[in-house]
Amino acid sequence: MDAALLDMMRSGRNKDRAETMVNLEARKLINIANTLSSFHLREGLTRMKFVREIK
Repeated sequence: MDAALLDMMRSGRNKDRAETMVNLEARKLINIANTLSSFHLREGLTRMKFVREIK
């Protein structure tokens, strides 16, 4: 699916939709990173660095 979205973005066909889908998936990954870091990383600075690296 990722390759199909990137092809859509390059070709210009449905570019806005493809960008929206990529953005949505990126936000989901950031939310998962936040959730996992809150469970597994106790030190706040380490947690912030982890989430910043994911972004």
